[in-house]
Amino acid sequence: MDVERQTHSMRETAKPIASGLDSMKAPITPAQVRYIKLGRGGSWEKECREKGIIRMGFDSGCRERFSLCTSRSWNELTQSFQSAGKQQAVSQRYCNELRFFFEDDGTTLWTTFMAGRLYWGALTGEAARPHPDGDGVFREVKGGWCSTDISGDPLTKDNLSGALTRLAMFRGTSCEVKVAPYVIRRINGENGPEVKRAIVASSELRAAILGLMRMLTPQDFELLVDLIFTTSGWRRVGTVGKTQETVDFDLVLPSTGQRAFVQVKSRTSASQLAEYVAKLEERLEDYDRMFFVHHSGSPGRVEHSHVTLLGPIELAAMTLEAGLTDWLIRKVS
Repeated sequence: MDVERQTHSMRETAKPIASGLDSMKAPITPAQVRYIKLGRGGSWEKECREKGIIRMGFDSGCRERFSLCTSRSWNELTQSFQSAGKQQAVSQRYCNELRFFFEDDGTTLWTTFMAGRLYWGALTGEAARPHPDGDGVFREVKGGWCSTDISGDPLTKDNLSGALTRLAMFRGTSCEVKVAPYVIRRINGENGPEVKRAIVASSELRAAILGLMRMLTPQDFELLVDLIFTTSGWRRVGTVGKTQETVDFDLVLPSTGQRAFVQVKSRTSASQLAEYVAKLEERLEDYDRMFFVHHSGSPGRVEHSHVTLLGPIELAAMTLEAGLTDWLIRKVS
């Protein structure tokens, strides 16, 4: 494939990308997106991240091939690989990868995975140079590598599409990223239309869950809280105290042995919260923490390190995440 024809139309309108720390709050508009593996088994990753560079191999640092690359003698470069015993298709691929690297004018977004994160950056206008260790060449990344979106949120593999993260298994050196629009949106902190619709729907569902939750009897609200905790790994071991509007019960987390008691109140106030925080002080020998749970009222804030407040917003989210929405609907229908 003719690399020049492949990228010419995009480069006509693309602008050099601000990378690294300089990129914050500035959306990127690259001409193309490429993935690169930094050395065999990631052997160049640490150096490239710390020095803010991209390294490229293929013996491109030797005098002959470096001269062919800088003079843009791509046919001769392909022949050089063939003369070294490489098949024609392999020789052409090596040449194309070096051509992308040497001819990049700063409009290509380069990406890689290091330490479980997506790193990205763009090359400066400085020409490629042979690496001091004699193995290939390198170019500088403008502002250094960045592993967050433009708002500063980390781009971790567990929060990225598998269509992108599977590139970490790529066996070559560099390639075009087929999901370039997705990568650009994620770096720019933007959501696609499907994600936006899902966020709106999720927000509306949580609001509906909150309304349904406030229709529960105190006993059913207690049961909902119990189900939320048990689905997250806690185990209820007993009831400590119970009135019409409140209930205390014991929890244990089997994986760690942590003990907690839960104070469930349909409606609460700041004075009631202070009362139960004081009770916790008397129980710290038996419990590691207290969960104070309510769906109505204004308990204010608590500064106690062993107390966790779970109000209506948190409970609505936990109900949704625990898959208890249908249960809640049936209870109030």
